[in-house]
Amino acid sequence: MGFITPEECKSAEDVRNQIDKIDHRIMKLYGERHKYVEEIVRFKHDEEGIIANDRRIQVIKDRRKWAQENGLDAETFEKMYNLLIENNIQRELEILKEKQKKS
Repeated sequence: MGFITPEECKSAEDVRNQIDKIDHRIMKLYGERHKYVEEIVRFKHDEEGIIANDRRIQVIKDRRKWAQENGLDAETFEKMYNLLIENNIQRELEILKEKQKKS
């Protein structure tokens, strides 16, 4: 079964199936995003560059706006992206340390 609109759903099971399909697509996109997170370390040379607080502030601001534009709760998505960014920073720091060991 392909994607159907919310209005085309005939049961709770249809709704759940569509949510699962969307979540699966979202996870694939997060996986793709993560590849870029790991790749950006090539262009960063120290912890300050990885932490990039000004960039973090802008990312959170933009994601809050995008959430609101899509009828979503900005606070929830701010929390999600803060967690995601923290995870990304930790991964980038690990990669940087590995890179520095090889140098």
